[in-house]
Amino acid sequence: MKNLSKSITRFLSIGVLLLLFSGCKHDVTPKYEDFDEDDFLKVPAVVTKITRTPVVGNKSHFRWDKFNVYYAYNLESDSILVGKEMDIDLALNEGDGFYIFVHKKDKGISFIAGSHLLPKDEKILERYLKKSKENGVKYYGVE
Repeated sequence: MKNLSKSITRFLSIGVLLLLFSGCKHDVTPKYEDFDEDDFLKVPAVVTKITRTPVVGNKSHFRWDKFNVYYAYNLESDSILVGKEMDIDLALNEGDGFYIFVHKKDKGISFIAGSHLLPKDEKILERYLKKSKENGVKYYGVE
């Protein structure tokens, strides 16, 4: 009986360990919430496109839209970068300036930080929009 009790305990211990390890996920690429706040810079960006994705709930009268924002940043450079944020809750329109956080070492990592540009950053946006107009495009560097 004593050996049976030890066998059951060992079996249960091994089973619990297997369940714990099988539930572990190893994400190769970290998400932005995994980064240190000091790794990011706050920079101005411009909304280049907004799309709406309708979402229908479980009742016919229950419906809402997800707003997806596409934006350009690195506005003072000739190599404009683009990003997108899906399902946001900010009052933005196409052509509006706003802030994003950009990773210091990997400029391809960005996300929305907030709206209402400061006057010095409004000037960056104005120069960018003027450059776009001079080049005969809606948004310079954005396809």
